[in-house]
Amino acid sequence: MQDPVVITGIGLITPLAIGRDASWTLIKAGRTGTRRIRLITGEEVLGGPSPFAELDADPRPFNRATKMALWATSEALADARVQLRCMDRARIGCVLGATGCPAAATLIGVRQGDPQAFEAAYPSSTAAIVAREYGLKGPVLSPAAACATGLFAVLRAAQCLEDDYCDLVLAGSADASLDIFTVSGFERLRVLAPRSAPAEHACRPFDRQRCGFVVGEGAAVFVMERMSQAIRRGASIYAVLVGGIIGSDAYHITGLNPDPSGVAALIRRCLWKNRLSATEVDYINAHGTATKVNDLTEAQAIRLAFGRHTERVKVSATKSMIGHLICAAGGVELAVTALAVRDGYIPPTANLFDPDPECAIDCTPLHGVQKPIETALKLSIAFGGHFGAAILRHPACYAPAVRAAA
Repeated sequence: MQDPVVITGIGLITPLAIGRDASWTLIKAGRTGTRRIRLITGEEVLGGPSPFAELDADPRPFNRATKMALWATSEALADARVQLRCMDRARIGCVLGATGCPAAATLIGVRQGDPQAFEAAYPSSTAAIVAREYGLKGPVLSPAAACATGLFAVLRAAQCLEDDYCDLVLAGSADASLDIFTVSGFERLRVLAPRSAPAEHACRPFDRQRCGFVVGEGAAVFVMERMSQAIRRGASIYAVLVGGIIGSDAYHITGLNPDPSGVAALIRRCLWKNRLSATEVDYINAHGTATKVNDLTEAQAIRLAFGRHTERVKVSATKSMIGHLICAAGGVELAVTALAVRDGYIPPTANLFDPDPECAIDCTPLHGVQKPIETALKLSIAFGGHFGAAILRHPACYAPAVRAAA
């Protein structure tokens, strides 16, 4: 890659903290942000709400997910030191997926003729509002791929750069679906940890006693651009987005095919497409939902794809600490992966007290590990059969390209 796509800015909101650095510090320490909360309906459930108190005080007529996306966008732009006034905004794109307008509130607002309620519920509203706030006139897209939305958004943003539609793209996802409609639906599907479980230890990916996930909320937004432009601007580079791949298992609207060969084939194609071997991957950020079938299938797929190399590749599941952020999951977990690459630190899988021997992968239980990461793989496996995989590499792997760009 003569001029690869790179990540130069990250804005992050998680149930642990507001902001990239604060969230990353607590994730490295293995802290959990899930707790027992009371919804506006009065029901007590397990959840991972964002600690962003300013959301409720924000007078702008946007839904909670959009407000989080706007905040994360602001942090990402400041982090990347982007001066929008010096750029052609017709060549700046915005690819953001989001959900987070409670169904009941939306219905009431629309019936009362509130135009803001309709805008808040519109599928592409978050991307459109962010673009409008910053005057961006490049491509504005809003992917929808359930829990893989954030990852799909980043891969689509990379295409906009590679196809020369844009010089810079804001990409990511946000979700604020922590309401009784969402929680009840997941409970009916039997994929949530029971409400009676200890809140901090409820989500236990790859553990023998795993019993489901906890719904959280958050957002991640990336500044993405070509390496040559990043170097000209003097921007710091978190990681190179080598590439990715998307697919589907064409199996069931909510259930994952228990045959791991489909996910394994996706991983192999992703490596082959980007001219990498399994032996070059140092770290995998797994989807890791803490459900019985999905974790086992994902672990088996990793073993199939990596073979003997499985024993030396490190894996972790971020949902153990922040819960399942639904539409925002892929974006937030990719941000964690990029920070892991930058710092050479494998984050832990919290609550992994009793690793399931059937999974048989090294999930970095309880404590993180300091280890250089040249190449990392992020997996997303979503409802509807959406599969996604993306590869990040440390910018030091591209020394010739850096020199050429400079």
